[in-house]
Amino acid sequence: MISLLMFLRSLVICSYLAIIYCASNQVPSLRMVFFPTLGAFSFLFIHREGHIKDIRRIIIGAIIAATLGSLFYTIDTGVLSFFATAILTISLIKLFQWNAAPILAVSLIPYFSHPVTIWALPAAVMASLVGLVLTLWFLGKIEQFTWITRLDPNLRKMTSLIMRTDSQPVTGITQETRN
Repeated sequence: MISLLMFLRSLVICSYLAIIYCASNQVPSLRMVFFPTLGAFSFLFIHREGHIKDIRRIIIGAIIAATLGSLFYTIDTGVLSFFATAILTISLIKLFQWNAAPILAVSLIPYFSHPVTIWALPAAVMASLVGLVLTLWFLGKIEQFTWITRLDPNLRKMTSLIMRTDSQPVTGITQETRN
């Protein structure tokens, strides 16, 4: 059963992703702001909400990886540069214990999006992740309202009463069909 607070977080994050996606489609200079791994970062940050040090380290790691990928892509667009970007990013993830797989994906974005300038991707990654953190911060402030936290257990009780059924469990049906 999903809690009201988790549902609220998911709704706000999905709204943020939709807004960033729409903005990146409408304004050509914002195309680098939206990237699919932003969704992965969103999911990761929702579950690490109380660990601001981890989130800060992951954002710094993502910016470093995006810069590294852009630099190597600017030097050479070939497979050796791609391989060097991947192996160096994985080494940095292990060395600094960032524990966030989307960091590797961010470093490889230049090879698929072909940025015009070397700073476009790191700036886009920084802007979108800072926007994500600000969205989560704002959401945390909303969750501090006492009426929301009082509403959550009451809704859980109400939905558990609604969802309760008197039907036989699936394991019982399976057992009867075997006999």
